[in-house]
Amino acid sequence: MNSQSKTACAFLLLCLAGCKKGEEPKPAAVPPPASPAVRAPGSPARAAGAGVDVDVAKALLTEDKLSRFVTYQKEILGVTADAVGIGVQAYAKAGTDQKKFQGAMAADDRTANVADKSKAALEKSGLTQEEAVNLMRVASRYYGQAFAMQDGINKVAELRKKIEEAKSKGKEPSVVDTAMEKAYSGQADRLEKVREEFSAQYGPQALALIRKHEPEFFAINQKMMDAALGSLKRKP
Repeated sequence: MNSQSKTACAFLLLCLAGCKKGEEPKPAAVPPPASPAVRAPGSPARAAGAGVDVDVAKALLTEDKLSRFVTYQKEILGVTADAVGIGVQAYAKAGTDQKKFQGAMAADDRTANVADKSKAALEKSGLTQEEAVNLMRVASRYYGQAFAMQDGINKVAELRKKIEEAKSKGKEPSVVDTAMEKAYSGQADRLEKVREEFSAQYGPQALALIRKHEPEFFAINQKMMDAALGSLKRKP
C-alpha cells in the first residue's frame, strides 16, 4: 500500500466520522479513491500543493494541533482494517461514481461502528473534522512520503550490508540484491528534497516541528499499513 492509498484510507475514516446510521457519508471529507489530495471546491487561490491554503496549514502546524492529531491517529488504528474493507468493496461496486460509492459505504454493515469510533476519535483529540481533514492533507501527506522514503533508505542499508558480506567472502553478490539496491538508491536525496519543499512552503520552524514528530507518525503509518494490508488479504 503506497502513501496515497494510506491517505485515502485516513480520509475514508474521517468521512465515516461524519456519517450517522442510515445516512450516506458526507462527501466533503473524502475525495474519490484515486485522488486523496485534490483541492476542495472553492478553496483559496493561495492553496498549497496539498490543496490547503498556506495560512490555514501554518495555523495547524503547531505543537498543540500535531499532538492532538497523534491522539486522533492512534484512536482510529483499531478500525483501519474495517475502513479499508469498506472502501475496497464500495469501490468494487461503484467504481469512481462518487454518489454510488458513498451509498455503498453507507450500506456496509461495518460502517456504523467505524463511524462511531471515528467520531469518538475526533472528540477525544479535540480536533474539528475540518482541522483533521486539513492535517491529513498536509501532515499525513508529508509523513506518508517521508515514511516510504525512509523505508527505502533502510532497505538500501540492509542490501549494501548483504552485498559487502558476499564480497568479503569472495562471492558474487546476489543479482536480486544488487538490482534492488540500485532501485532503492537515491531515496535519501528524495527525502531531503521533500523536506526542502516543505520548509519552503510552510517555513523552517514548521519543518523542525513536523520532523520532531516523525517517530510517532512513522510508527502509526506502519501499524496502519499492516492493518490495511491484512484487510486486503482477507476474502470479502
